[in-house]
Amino acid sequence: MRRLVFTVAVLAVAVAGISASFAAVHHAKTSTFAERFAPALELMAKR
Repeated sequence: MRRLVFTVAVLAVAVAGISASFAAVHHAKTSTFAERFAPALELMAKR
C-alpha cells in the first residue's frame, strides 16, 4: 500500500513538472539571433 502511495506521489510530481515546463515553453518569447547573442558579439568585437 505504501508503494502504491509513493508511486502515485512520484507520478503527480512528474506530471506537474512536465506541465510546468510546457507552460514555460509556451510563454517564452522567441528571441532573434541578435537579441540572444548580442552580449557575446559585443565581447568578441572588443577583442
